[in-house]
Amino acid sequence: MGSSTRDHSITNATHHKDYQYSVQLNRWFLNPIGVWPKLTEPTTKGKILARLLNLACHSLIIFTVVPCFLFIVYGDASLQTRMKAIGPMSHWLMGELNYCCLSMRTRDILHCVRHIQEDWRTVKRPSDRELMLKNAKVGRFIACVAAVCMNLGVFSYSIITGFRKTTFRVGNESHSMFRLPCPFYTELMDVRYSPANEIVFALQLLSGFLVNCVTVGSCGLAAVFAMHACGQLSVVTSRLNDMVANEGERVDANEKLGFIVEKHLRALSFVSYTERVINLICLVELVGCTLNLCLLEYYILTEKSKETTTIYAIVYASMTFNIFIFCYIGEKLTEQCKNVGEKAYMTEWYRLPRETILGLVLVISRSSIVTKITAGKLVQISITTFGDVFKTSFTYFNMLRTIAM
Repeated sequence: MGSSTRDHSITNATHHKDYQYSVQLNRWFLNPIGVWPKLTEPTTKGKILARLLNLACHSLIIFTVVPCFLFIVYGDASLQTRMKAIGPMSHWLMGELNYCCLSMRTRDILHCVRHIQEDWRTVKRPSDRELMLKNAKVGRFIACVAAVCMNLGVFSYSIITGFRKTTFRVGNESHSMFRLPCPFYTELMDVRYSPANEIVFALQLLSGFLVNCVTVGSCGLAAVFAMHACGQLSVVTSRLNDMVANEGERVDANEKLGFIVEKHLRALSFVSYTERVINLICLVELVGCTLNLCLLEYYILTEKSKETTTIYAIVYASMTFNIFIFCYIGEKLTEQCKNVGEKAYMTEWYRLPRETILGLVLVISRSSIVTKITAGKLVQISITTFGDVFKTSFTYFNMLRTIAM
């Protein structure tokens, strides 16, 4: 009996545990903001609560972004003060745009999650499961590091600068207030005095937490989905190594090829859905991080306080890692797709039956088509793109320094 027949008698008894392990962090970050899909059909009450949660999240973020934008455009402040307000506003605005992207792609996210669940359920061999777990660990690790870096950077800025009170004078009286992470247009509300100052400060911290959940959830979702696809493609590559085993059994070779083609096409289908979920998010991150890196370079150069400069450096590092995640997974996924075609060609295909060889040609042909993650269908996300982001940010920084300094 061929190995392919034996495979059908093996089931993954721990599929539910494996599935939970691979998506657990994503669920933790996306559930509080109402964009983690429900595998079962939600009730009417559940749908209403989800809508209300989405509305509340949008409102909190917009409550921070709009007054800050008005402050930059109409506020009675120096040019440097307005410049320093653009960075925080840009981060909150990126969070709102990413939140909209995730909300619009809930059905595609659900499809991908069900796809992952089915892949874990139908694992045939222990070696296949090990390959999938190896890639799932990488995706989980990336999500963890993204969470630590982003929260460390943003909350260090929001809390340290916020809890350091500033003093101002009105007539002969002096007052103190919390420094808001995002400046607030005082014509809408005078946030210098208590309790408005404390309320707005707390709401901005809460909206900052939501934006962090969106950013970390987006990075984690991209990492977990891409690494799961890499795991499936690794299974295909592993099975290609076994193609010439028992080559005397013609039916067995054809069955192996049938499994490989089915698994390969299923993995490519998953990649296409992953691209649909994250391509707009990648565009927001690509443009936003380029702008933010440019501004942070300007802030670090012009800031006189060592404490604030350190905070800016931490935020800069977190932004750098944020865009690196997307570029890395894009590069990794493209490379893994190419490896399938290379491995198919490097097998001892000349020892296989003629019909099987013709089937391998189709696998090689399909693998020659570049599979990629893009930013809004405009730019391929890769390590080269990561370098381009830095070059562009320094170019904009030099322009900004010439104009503003």
